[in-house]
Amino acid sequence: MLVKSPAVKLAVEIRAMYFSGERVELSGVAGAMPCTVEIAPAEARAILKMMLHPRRLPAALRFLLRR
Repeated sequence: MLVKSPAVKLAVEIRAMYFSGERVELSGVAGAMPCTVEIAPAEARAILKMMLHPRRLPAALRFLLRR
């Protein structure tokens, strides 16, 4: 995963996923630094809704089935 901001671009490697209370926690490394990303249920639903939109669904399926 690549995280871009006006100040920096960070390559993030996700190494684990945990369900922590009301959030999904992704842990990994950004460059050489350990990092975590927390996703709330509303954010996860928004991502899923965007991917399952009829116009995006074929591209999302192709993306998920790539090697």
